[in-house]
Amino acid sequence: MNNIIKTIALLLVWSFQSNHAQSVKTTSENKTRPNILLIISDQHSGRVMSQVGYKHVNTPGIDKLADEGVTFTRSYCTYPVCMASRASLMTGYMPNKSNSNLMAYNSIGKTLKETGYTTAYFGKWHVSNSKIKEVEDWHGFETYKQEYNDTKTAKLSTDFISQKHDKPFFLVTSLLNPHDCCELARNISGLGDDYHDGAVEENKPIEECPPLPVNFKIPENEAEGFYTRRTPDSTDKVNFGKHPVKYWEEQEWRQYMYGYDRLVEKMDDHILTIVNTLENQGLLENTIIFYTSDHGDGHGSHEWNQKMTFYEESINVPFVISWKGHTKSGVIDSKTLTSNGLDLYPTICKMAGVIIDESLPGENLSAYILKDAKQPKETRKYVVSELNQKEENKPKGREFVGRMVVTENYKYFLFDGGEHPEQFFDVKNDPEELKPLIYSKEHQKEIAAHRNMLKEWIKKTGDDFPIKVIPK
Repeated sequence: MNNIIKTIALLLVWSFQSNHAQSVKTTSENKTRPNILLIISDQHSGRVMSQVGYKHVNTPGIDKLADEGVTFTRSYCTYPVCMASRASLMTGYMPNKSNSNLMAYNSIGKTLKETGYTTAYFGKWHVSNSKIKEVEDWHGFETYKQEYNDTKTAKLSTDFISQKHDKPFFLVTSLLNPHDCCELARNISGLGDDYHDGAVEENKPIEECPPLPVNFKIPENEAEGFYTRRTPDSTDKVNFGKHPVKYWEEQEWRQYMYGYDRLVEKMDDHILTIVNTLENQGLLENTIIFYTSDHGDGHGSHEWNQKMTFYEESINVPFVISWKGHTKSGVIDSKTLTSNGLDLYPTICKMAGVIIDESLPGENLSAYILKDAKQPKETRKYVVSELNQKEENKPKGREFVGRMVVTENYKYFLFDGGEHPEQFFDVKNDPEELKPLIYSKEHQKEIAAHRNMLKEWIKKTGDDFPIKVIPK
């Protein structure tokens, strides 16, 4: 009788594990599995990094990660605003699915918790419209604290790292800066606002500020899905506080760029502190560190501050994967197209020894970063991003829904309405995106190919973007 009971019990355990989304590791296996540290910043443009040649920031923290790992410079967020982008980072799905129906998808925190990791989350949350305290069962972080002061977030993270851990840990450190550039812009415009982690200089002499970007000019025939929010005046109570730049001259733009760069350095200083703590604890060689951002910032390009565009400054984000002694060292990968919101989840799972959910639309990037790994025979041809732009500065404003397709050499994007809804840029020969080519006769073949890629993506992923608005 006892044998029968034992057999039934074993069958029940086997059934539970078979129906479970991931494979649960044993304690002995846990001891050999790496720790995972995911550092997310807010509003850090991939264009403002020394790794891509930008010379006006000093970032020893990011540099330390990059020196021991791989930096993907062609990485894109799934949506250039925090809540939607972070929904992707936590679920591995595009915002048109995860942002509107977050709980329908497994959180990376819960996945790692259920497969033997100690989990913790400190810093900014803003995952869709959820509140971190109300979705504990969903997000899976055993220890967490929402915090907007990066100094406090870094302290929570280093204290956690310094604890004794019987299991490998998965720690998310979510830093706010350089998002305080929003406060910076308001202060420059005399609106007044408070910084979350200390002020930066707002009145730097112009000769000590970075020069205006070479793409400061607004391209011809800009999509209405962008310019509906452009340069609201001070009577627009909804949008002027977000984009208070209508009255700026060269001096204010350059002072904004200077202050933004200093906010990047503030954020980076916390990264260095956290990485040094890992090193001092003897954990650096057993911790995989991911650094990325939820979206970028206009940084003066195309006379734009903030996010909410498909221009490179807003949509291109840092993406560094570093595992000392295991990853390729100091590699700047300027070719591989990555989507941080889609690729983080399967890559973390693979490197943590967790079975990857085959329904995830992202790619496991471990083959690109690990020493002696074989490069994939077929590489991704394109990545897609999304944007919904509300016309809030008009009495009867509408919402423009857009999609972007980026390939090795080109960028195509389309909105579902408005003036000049379709745009095409040669980002290889025109990385500043100053010369729109949608009406160029010699590029019509490439434009048609990108339209077909978008159609393919919509069908493959069940995207709700109206395929009928894509020109034939």
